Amino acid sequence: MRKANQEISDKAIIEEILQSSKICRIGISDKGLPYVLPFNYGYSDNQIYIHCALTGKKIDLLRENPNVCFDIEQTAGIVKNDKACKWATTYRSIVGYGKIEILADFAQKQKGLEIIMAHNGAPELIEFEPKQVESVLILKLSIDSLTGKQSSNWDKLYNDKTNHVESERLILSEISLTDLDNIHNLHSIPEVDEYNTLGIPKTIEETKNLIKPIIQNRFKTPRDSYTWKICLKDSNQFIGLAGFTLSNDKFKLGEIYYILHPDYWGNGYATEIAKQLVKKGFDDFDLQKVEAGVATENIKSIRVLEKIGMTREGLRRKILPIRGEWKDNYHYAIVRTDERDY
Repeated sequence: MRKANQEISDKAIIEEILQSSKICRIGISDKGLPYVLPFNYGYSDNQIYIHCALTGKKIDLLRENPNVCFDIEQTAGIVKNDKACKWATTYRSIVGYGKIEILADFAQKQKGLEIIMAHNGAPELIEFEPKQVESVLILKLSIDSLTGKQSSNWDKLYNDKTNHVESERLILSEISLTDLDNIHNLHSIPEVDEYNTLGIPKTIEETKNLIKPIIQNRFKTPRDSYTWKICLKDSNQFIGLAGFTLSNDKFKLGEIYYILHPDYWGNGYATEIAKQLVKKGFDDFDLQKVEAGVATENIKSIRVLEKIGMTREGLRRKILPIRGEWKDNYHYAIVRTDERDY
């Protein structure tokens, strides 16, 4: 690679790009000329799965030469400037080589379709009509090699420390797919689920599909949400999650949340996190008001919100779906001009 400083060498990042992107462009040889097509796809275990019609030009070409080149972009965009020569691009992508196998066996095609559905957020939809399976082929691209590259401005735009939160004992940094196991284990704890509307995930794949759009949201302009993992500063131990959603309108509203592992309850971490989130809302996001919702039975979180100076502004009746019941929710908020000691 000509610009080594832009190469992505971290395998976890490359895996994240493969797992979280939506479109794969494949270059096929057409009598010495490139023939490039975009496909929706599914990814699993170093293999890319694509569904297509039983016949067509690409199938004829692949039967002649199954060796292909492919490109996947996690994101790509334009950074505008008042001066023409100051415009820039921002991107993160991979380019690879591999060989395509055309799958016609019913069981193999069904497995490929299941991988495609799971990749695109619907792992539970695995019942296919036999006629539907018989009417398609599955292309299985086995990856031989690949390289990753990102724009030189990537870290400044997406990994800048202004996107992180730090307190006396804690560091909050944006989540990635490398945090999947920790996030899944956290959401699987019954005590954590007590006031959580998500419910306990049935599989780790369900958790993966939950965090994929959260990761993709990092590339939206303007940003409307942030999700951070909470780690102890002295040991980098994962202890929970925190988040912020922004209205991005003239009302300048934001809403915070936090979830802690029960092993770390009772140490003042929730208060420490909530204060830092409120500060970030006013200082970095220029908000007028920071809000938080809490189940009326969640006494511990209510104490935290009141301790940081939030005011209970109202009650929303039967709004939280928790384990088959509709629970009431208190609405708390703090505005920029309210008194606070932090």
